[in-house]
Amino acid sequence: MQSLKVRDYMTSNVLTFKREDSVIDALRRLLKAGRSGGPVVDPAGCVIGMLSEYDCLKEALMDGYYQTGSDIVGNHMTCEVDVVNAEDNILVTSELFLRGRRRIPVIEDGVLVGIISRVDFARALIANIDHPKHGS
Repeated sequence: MQSLKVRDYMTSNVLTFKREDSVIDALRRLLKAGRSGGPVVDPAGCVIGMLSEYDCLKEALMDGYYQTGSDIVGNHMTCEVDVVNAEDNILVTSELFLRGRRRIPVIEDGVLVGIISRVDFARALIANIDHPKHGS
């Protein structure tokens, strides 16, 4: 496991959101993509938050029930975000996943380049168990 890099198992095609996006539109995008959440980025591509379908539920309920939903992602995102570097050993993600994180943004030079999920981490573990690299 010592030679496994986050870059080798991350997903590069990331569904991202902007702070000013509508929460309802963000939820629609999540549902259409079959995703449960994604990073919120600033214009430079830096991660400023995370948005999950859970974060969107209250606003969606308000919109559906009261026809009043019009809030923005910036008011519902989680602002304290754990990130990892693309060149980090994949083991740095284990503690974050064991603390309940489902997905972790991957950065390079401060900019989002991918996301790694618990499934990606599990795939790396199984690959290492099935084909261990000796002497690395």
